Amino acid sequence: METTRDLSSLCLVGKLMELLVHNLLSLAIAAVAIAILIRTSAVLVPFLDCVQSLEAGYFF
Repeated sequence: METTRDLSSLCLVGKLMELLVHNLLSLAIAAVAIAILIRTSAVLVPFLDCVQSLEAGYFF
């Protein structure tokens, strides 16, 4: 009886560890996506300002 309880506790710990690893992986993927978005925005904003100036007839 005690062995069954130990085995079920071990199974529960294994499932919790699996969820923890999955959540950490999801967090890492989200962090990379945010970093890419920030870098893309930093490049895109000056480009859009340049396009807006060209449409208004100004050159830098």
